Amino acid sequence: MSELRPGGEARLWLLCESPGSFELAPFPKAAPAGARTKGSQFGIPGQANPRACTGRNSLEQRADGQMTRPGFAGVRIGLPQAVAGLLYLSPAMTILLVFWILPLVLVLGFSFFHWNYGTSPTFAGLAEYREVLDTGQFWQSLGTTAIFSAAVVLVGSGLALVSALLLYRGLRAAGLFRMLFFLPYVTPIVATATVWLWMFQPTVGVIDRLMALVGLPGNIAWVNYPQLALLSVIVYTIWYSFGFMTLLFLAGLTDIPGTILEASAIDGAGAWHRFRDVIWPLLSPTTIFVLVISTVNAFQSFTQIYALTRGGPVQATTTLTYLIYETGFQYFHFGQASATAVLFFVIVAVLVLAQMRLARRTTYYQS
Repeated sequence: MSELRPGGEARLWLLCESPGSFELAPFPKAAPAGARTKGSQFGIPGQANPRACTGRNSLEQRADGQMTRPGFAGVRIGLPQAVAGLLYLSPAMTILLVFWILPLVLVLGFSFFHWNYGTSPTFAGLAEYREVLDTGQFWQSLGTTAIFSAAVVLVGSGLALVSALLLYRGLRAAGLFRMLFFLPYVTPIVATATVWLWMFQPTVGVIDRLMALVGLPGNIAWVNYPQLALLSVIVYTIWYSFGFMTLLFLAGLTDIPGTILEASAIDGAGAWHRFRDVIWPLLSPTTIFVLVISTVNAFQSFTQIYALTRGGPVQATTTLTYLIYETGFQYFHFGQASATAVLFFVIVAVLVLAQMRLARRTTYYQS
């Protein structure tokens, strides 16, 4: 810290910490080259302090400006400070423990028991896992989940990137479009899914009426045909998550320095080459983040499936999350549902880790 003295002379002081207290020590004007000084980060390299700080938490400043703690690797925290820190963390830690860690441990434990409604749980080891893996319903649901997630992630991310590029180039009423794009994401899924369910209705739905206007055959029961039910859920999910992914890409685009784009334009790069060689590499961290988040969200999708199709028709839209719900809360096979949930967690974790490992090789970070 500094003090302005009469005559315009500034005098520097060092903030020194001793056990249980702090003190100020004056900073002299000169010191031999290479001298080590003790004090706080307010000191100036190359000046000595005759009143050395004696506290174990005091800082040493070398002539090169680096700050060190002599003979001590960390800061000692007393018991009152530690208790206060734990009290501050306790609300967040309680929520994390009660709603995340404890259910995860319980589900893992239940998966080793054969437990149906009205019966006492009996230890079964890995029998529930074998039963889940031996049934074709699990593999069918896994395939449906893979198709659903791949379509939502790839198509949704591509459309969101194109939309973000249009907004970034200064589209008119860009603020209005941002609000309209993001509005579905902050609206309850049940409410928007109910509206889409009406839109998908044959003869009276908006989609059938629009198809009739352009001469296409109508009277299509979109959510009642096994061949079209999954497509209907995919279309709704892309529409729902489109605005969120667009804003993420738009945030990544605004983080790209304008000087780099101007330099590429001066060098004669066209729009496509500027996107491929400049924008896309600099946008890779945002792209990886969007892919990871959208993959996890797609795998966890449940509400829109429940609201639109109830997993049907003929289990055409039964994903792993809906299978877990159906097994546990409709058939009351709690052990089997828990085993399916653990397998689902492992699959999602492996996918996320694979994406993160790929990101280390393909992601470009600005220095």
